[in-house]
Amino acid sequence: MSNLRSFDLAFALLSLVVTAPIILLVALLIKLDSPGPVLYTPEMVGWHGRRFRLYRFRTMSPALPGHVTPEDRLTRTGRSIRSYSLDHLPTLWNILRGDIAVVGPRPMEPEFVDLADPTWQRYFSVRPGLFSYAILRLGKTFGPSSAGTLPQKQALELEYIDRQSLRFDVRLLARSVRALIASRGNVKARGEPNDR
Repeated sequence: MSNLRSFDLAFALLSLVVTAPIILLVALLIKLDSPGPVLYTPEMVGWHGRRFRLYRFRTMSPALPGHVTPEDRLTRTGRSIRSYSLDHLPTLWNILRGDIAVVGPRPMEPEFVDLADPTWQRYFSVRPGLFSYAILRLGKTFGPSSAGTLPQKQALELEYIDRQSLRFDVRLLARSVRALIASRGNVKARGEPNDR
C-alpha cells in the first residue's frame, strides 16, 4: 500500500471517529426537517475515468417542482449544513472505499467530461480528492462546474498532479483546514483566492 493511500485511510478513519456524533445528529435533523433520503449520491467521474457514487448529505427538498431554483429548494437544515460544509462529511466513506483521496482534483460530473480528451485523461490519472487544489487557490471565485472557468480549474488541478507527493498533500491539507477556518467553514462560499 502506498504512503498516500495509507495517509488517506488514517485520515478518513480518524475523521469518522471524531465526527461520528455530528454525522448522526445531522442525519437526524435532515430526516426530521423534510421527507426524502438522508444522503444525496450523484454519479461522478473519478480515477481512470471510473464512475462512482459520491456520498453527501441531502440539502434540498425532493418534493418541490423542478423549475424551482436550487436556492429555493434548500431545506432549513440543508442551508445550515451547506454553509459550514457539513454536507461533505459522508464523503469520508468514499475515501475509505478508495473512490477518492483526501487531496486531489475535484471529482467531476459526467456531463462535463470527455475521456477521449488527453487533458481529462491526465486529470483522472490520480484519485480525485475531498480537498481540491483548485478550490483552495480560487476560493469563492471557483463557481459551479457549468461556469466558464473550467479551463482555469483544469490547469490548476494539473499543476497539483505535477506536484503530488505525500509531503505536498499534507501541506495542502493544512492550508485547506486553515482556509476552512478563515472562511467560517465554506471556502467556496466565503474563501478568498489563495495565490501562494
